[in-house]
Amino acid sequence: MPFPPLRWSLLLALLCLLAPGLSQGAGSKRSRAKSPRQFVSIPGGESLRRDAAKAFQRMHTAARRDSINLWAVSGYRTVREQRLLYRRYRQGLGPKAARPGRSNHQRGTAVDLIVGHEMSPIYRWLETHACRHGFRRTVASEPWHWEYLPRATRVPAPGTDCLGQPLPPRATPASASSDLS
Repeated sequence: MPFPPLRWSLLLALLCLLAPGLSQGAGSKRSRAKSPRQFVSIPGGESLRRDAAKAFQRMHTAARRDSINLWAVSGYRTVREQRLLYRRYRQGLGPKAARPGRSNHQRGTAVDLIVGHEMSPIYRWLETHACRHGFRRTVASEPWHWEYLPRATRVPAPGTDCLGQPLPPRATPASASSDLS
């Protein structure tokens, strides 16, 4: 019987925290050191490409205003990290993982978040607000996986959320405009 999404989220979080070489601890050496300015740290101790990280920080701030905490468990990955995750996936020991070289985590534009299930407040907030920051869910079976795709992410009409529903009255004024920049 397949794991429900919440269990995959928790398993992925544990894998990232406990597996040697996978979490971005203080002493870990990563191949990104060749270009340190290209990647920026985000809440959760992960990093994303500079533009994605700035957008994530804006989204994180907006979520906090709504009492939602976005916590990243996986961001930028080296080829070595992606290879290990893919090998574990192929052996049936981990969640779905893209083949090395095909993951947007390696580009620094994908982030895995602790979201719980698809009815959780965190997931619902992302579903209705992430598009304003250039993020969208790209893998149907992974509610935790969000990618920064500002050019391909539709910004909602004024006064509506990412699902096309009317925004609550308190969010309609200036905050309803796009945060993409």
